[in-house]
Amino acid sequence: MSATNRRAFRAFLASATMLAGSVVLVAPAAAQNTTSTVRGRVMTSDGTAATQVQVTATNIDTNQRLTSTTDAKGAYVVSGIVPGTYRFTASANGETATQVVQVLLGQAATLDLTLGTETADAGAVADDTANDIVVVGNNLFETRTSEVATNITQEQIQRLPQTDRNFLSFAQLAPGVNYNDSETDKGIQSGASTASQVNVFIDGVSQKNQVLDGGIAGQENSRGNPFGQLGVQEFRVLTQNYKAEYEQAGAAIITAITKSGTNQFHGEGFFSYTGKKLSEKDYFNKVRDLPKPDFKREQYGAALGGPIIKDKLFFFVSYEGNDQDRAQNVILGNRTPENVARFGQYEGSFVSPFREDLYFGKLTFTPNDVQRFDVSFNRRKETDIQGFGGQTARTAAENKNNTVDTYNFKWTYNDGDTLNEFRASYLSYVYNPTSLNPEDPTYVYRGVITFGGKNSSQRIVQDSYTLRDDLTLNQFAGHTIKTGVKLSWQDYEFNKLFYVQPEFTYIDDDTQNQDFDTPSEVRLGLGNPRIAASDFQFGAYAQDDWDVTDKLQLNLGLRWDYESNMYNNDYRTPLNAAAALRALPSTDYFNPEDYISTGSNRKPYLGMFQPRIGFSYDLNGDQSTVIFGGFGRYYDRNVFNNTLDEKFRGQYSVGVFYFSKDGAPTANGQPTVVWNDSYYNRDALLALRQSAVTGQPELFAVPNDAKPPVTDQFSLGVRQRFGIFEASITGSYIRGRHGYTNLFATRNPDGTCCDTSIARQYGYSNVIIGYDGLDTRYKAVYLTLKKPYTQSSGWGIDFAYTLSKGEQNGNDLFSLDRPTPDDYGWRPRAGDQRHKLVLSGMVDLPYGFQFSTLSTFGSGQAFMVTDASQGNSFDQQRITAFYPPKNCISGLLAYCEVNISLAKEFALFNTHRLKFQVDLFNVFNNKNFAGYGGYIGQGQSYAFDNSLQKQGNDNLTYLQPTYLLTLPRRVQLSVHYAF
Repeated sequence: MSATNRRAFRAFLASATMLAGSVVLVAPAAAQNTTSTVRGRVMTSDGTAATQVQVTATNIDTNQRLTSTTDAKGAYVVSGIVPGTYRFTASANGETATQVVQVLLGQAATLDLTLGTETADAGAVADDTANDIVVVGNNLFETRTSEVATNITQEQIQRLPQTDRNFLSFAQLAPGVNYNDSETDKGIQSGASTASQVNVFIDGVSQKNQVLDGGIAGQENSRGNPFGQLGVQEFRVLTQNYKAEYEQAGAAIITAITKSGTNQFHGEGFFSYTGKKLSEKDYFNKVRDLPKPDFKREQYGAALGGPIIKDKLFFFVSYEGNDQDRAQNVILGNRTPENVARFGQYEGSFVSPFREDLYFGKLTFTPNDVQRFDVSFNRRKETDIQGFGGQTARTAAENKNNTVDTYNFKWTYNDGDTLNEFRASYLSYVYNPTSLNPEDPTYVYRGVITFGGKNSSQRIVQDSYTLRDDLTLNQFAGHTIKTGVKLSWQDYEFNKLFYVQPEFTYIDDDTQNQDFDTPSEVRLGLGNPRIAASDFQFGAYAQDDWDVTDKLQLNLGLRWDYESNMYNNDYRTPLNAAAALRALPSTDYFNPEDYISTGSNRKPYLGMFQPRIGFSYDLNGDQSTVIFGGFGRYYDRNVFNNTLDEKFRGQYSVGVFYFSKDGAPTANGQPTVVWNDSYYNRDALLALRQSAVTGQPELFAVPNDAKPPVTDQFSLGVRQRFGIFEASITGSYIRGRHGYTNLFATRNPDGTCCDTSIARQYGYSNVIIGYDGLDTRYKAVYLTLKKPYTQSSGWGIDFAYTLSKGEQNGNDLFSLDRPTPDDYGWRPRAGDQRHKLVLSGMVDLPYGFQFSTLSTFGSGQAFMVTDASQGNSFDQQRITAFYPPKNCISGLLAYCEVNISLAKEFALFNTHRLKFQVDLFNVFNNKNFAGYGGYIGQGQSYAFDNSLQKQGNDNLTYLQPTYLLTLPRRVQLSVHYAF
């Protein structure tokens, strides 16, 4: 932990002391992000409440037992249940009730027991709902919860078709959640928020990306997976109205639990393959008459778990590999005979290899029925050579090194009345995209080819040290009280090495007296590229789940979060920069004094109070019809990279050297230096540094009183059981505020851009200020219908439909086209999709075959176009949202992807199983176009052209796609062995 973090901790203690007079921080808290709760009533055979009866939940796999005692109404609560199969037993006066159920992650489920009834294995009683026991097969229905949540089971993870074994891909089974299946950038997004506002917890450890966008550490611009799927037992997607124990999110939260060893040895291994010969040719390659590029993906792995000491000590280990080879075509621009002869060696089809290794290990120790210890380690290591293709040669590629290490220790104490969970964790994230040839300069022959080394490398590090304690008190006069605290120390380091080796640019233009023999300009990085910072984070919450009556439950929570250094608080504005800011005129959105930091006047924001209120009302008292809803406030955080330029631009610059053959000025009057081949050497350029035209840097300034992003979320819905089915309809509204964006501080009084004369007097080309006024709003209706898969029934189905409208003002991180985000007005945000349907299902066929599908249909995602058809002035241009044309299901939808799987399992040696599986992705080879955008010129109208064949009409702007959201039809072959 850094000295800065120690100082931040002391400062926090002082702030907390000041708040103590008005805020009660209820220490240690209990969380359901790794466990579940089952509550219910025990009744005698004559229908009266069974009081002071012990209810025991025994884990079938480990024999660990959890207990609870019924109160005067026969009610009991068993909390801290690690997801798995449990035998619930209650006995009194010679009568016993027994029920075996599958408890899913994070559930707050109900299980009523009637003495004198016994079901040795609920799975053997197909879809039994007798005695108001809410069981389908051996799965508990979760109806009495205010959360909008979706559980993804082990059966779904194992059987549903997926392209890349990224468990996040199943998050789309939750309404309102989108999975980005880009070949170079995979992640999730929900509501109208960006991917950076999601959070993923694995075994209770937050995977939050504190430094870059992407939401999850390791997912920024990556085609890899955050965790090996062999190690995931199940996970839960919390779309809305999650409780006070969850932090740092403005959108969806995913909480996953990993597998543990049991009293039986279990192992498995798999191998899957798809490649060029199993794939259709890409649409764009067909249109452009290009050969089918090379493509191969191999995924493989193994896992083993079992006892070290029966009933006491268990282990689990897993490994997964992900090897992908994709080809990119490098094609010269302006393919004249001279250019082909000189640069043709760089053309061709080149492989872009991706390699990922995922390691996981876990030890579980249960010395008795009230304690459990878990220690685990996870490593994600990947390399990805990309950044070439088109007019960029493979030599100018970069290797995106990406490493995430997580260490986790958890101690659980559960005596039936009290549950305490303590965690200590460490997460290390290193994002290190590096030039493939870091010692080579970059050569840019404009309009033809770029080769040599890439012009940049980066090394960004996030180290997170976290302590967390959660406490639950069960059955206190109908209340289940949860409280908790989290302390986390963050260390960040940025090394942005731009143009460490020079970049030489050549222009072939007779009018400028330039040709490809002499560089016209050279760029070279100058200054200190390193920035380091630290941040201390604290969170506390209290949560009361109150059974007001047998029908009504209230969920009342309050959370408070604190960060010492979210906005570079110790930064000191240089005197020259402060003078430049003060010289600019004030506006209704810019007060210069608000942007001048003394190193002590940026105070941590103390207002992150987050009330969260939910309710569920069992209309008939039999859990068949439940009305639920809630309100909550959720603070997220601003990633550190968003405000980095305030400091970085002042200590690192890019020098530009202008050259010519004779030293004559350029066509625009720019002085030049006579070219000499010695300048190909970096040291020679440094010697020439005094003649470099570095250009005046832009001045970035962060507001001293910036607030963290926050969302207010409302939901109201109904769950209805129809025998073996559960349906729900939910209305959702989410209002996001205080998103961080950048504006020009140099606009003219009429709002046009920009008068930079004052800035230039102080040595800056422009002044860009941060602003916490980026807002979003999201309105949606979620409709779900599900029947969980059970072995006895042999089938299951999930239907999730979302009708939504996501809007925003501004333009994400840079809102430079208008004075403020509000001047943009509300418009659909990029990616908004009004209709989306996700359908998944599994069915057991005759002769041991298994069929499954995961199919997605949508009306098309919005994209932005600059519309200058009415003119180019400030008040005439508009940024307009367009939706792609409908091109599937007879023009009804713009996005269709049908994925199916057929598997056959063979039994070997009684307990061993061998399964062969064929996945067919994008069955109907739908072309889900994307990458639209552009500019509609003055006096023009627009037309879509998916054929990529413009008609030559000068009065039309043709909006054309540049890529596909989904790969063409392809087959994947897999084999899986388990025992």
